[in-house]
Amino acid sequence: MIEGRPLEELFVNAAEGLVELTIDPVDLRADTRARVCVSANDRDALLVSWLNELLFLLDTRGFLPRQVAIGHLSNIELDADLMGDTIDSEGHRVRRMIKAATYHQLTVRQVEGLWEARVILDF
Repeated sequence: MIEGRPLEELFVNAAEGLVELTIDPVDLRADTRARVCVSANDRDALLVSWLNELLFLLDTRGFLPRQVAIGHLSNIELDADLMGDTIDSEGHRVRRMIKAATYHQLTVRQVEGLWEARVILDF
């Protein structure tokens, strides 16, 4: 379960959770910049698109974010600036590689002002 108040915090926490599942973030520096812009048909799909874009950066550039600053977030668009690190087998211990965020049992909802999300990841 991912939580956040406001919604931006939920998306930041989702990114941090993805990083922690992948590696131990203690050794992750914040010396490389990346920008992510994603869109989707609705808020639920936007969360999946966000996580899958982060996984794409990991697969193509070896990049994982250490810091996430969301500049714009709506129900269908997200723009964020990322500061992170390129992981390597010598400097980082990979815990597990995640293939994708899925739509299976996906939920994003607000309960008494707190945003909650459930995303199942494919390993």
